[in-house]
Amino acid sequence: MEFSLGEKVRFVHETGYGIIKKEINISKYLVENESGIELIVLKTNLVKIHSENYTERVIFKDIDKADLKRKSKAKLSVLPEIDLHLEQYHLVTKNLTNAEILLFQLRKADEFVQKMLASGLTTFVIIHGVGEGVLRSEIRSLLTKYAGVQTSDADFSKYGQGATLVSINYKLR
Repeated sequence: MEFSLGEKVRFVHETGYGIIKKEINISKYLVENESGIELIVLKTNLVKIHSENYTERVIFKDIDKADLKRKSKAKLSVLPEIDLHLEQYHLVTKNLTNAEILLFQLRKADEFVQKMLASGLTTFVIIHGVGEGVLRSEIRSLLTKYAGVQTSDADFSKYGQGATLVSINYKLR
């Protein structure tokens, strides 16, 4: 992945973010972190921060099973979705490792999938963001434990590359 001067990035193995100040060579960048300290960082240890706005999306937190069944039968125009971006949960990640954060997000996704299965809905969306694809890959792996579940990229015009469309064939369950 290439970065531009002034672009905001996050560090793969650390918390925090930085701004690209200079390309040192083909594999290293000079990055100023949020504390104003300049660091030389391998580009493989940086992830571009995308400025997609997910705040307008519907997020199902407490799901009324009967209401969802009525909406499902009426052919929802807006699919139920869960946004796994940490900002949605007001989670303090300062003392958490990347693995702990990933497990938290996977637990939230699994809880959501179980609610969708219990409600009888056939299609929903899991918003995981773009990043390096770790969460996307883990989400799709998690979904393989459920019979009759198929995954594909969600609508690019609405979600970009940061979401997975989940379809359930209850006949295969």
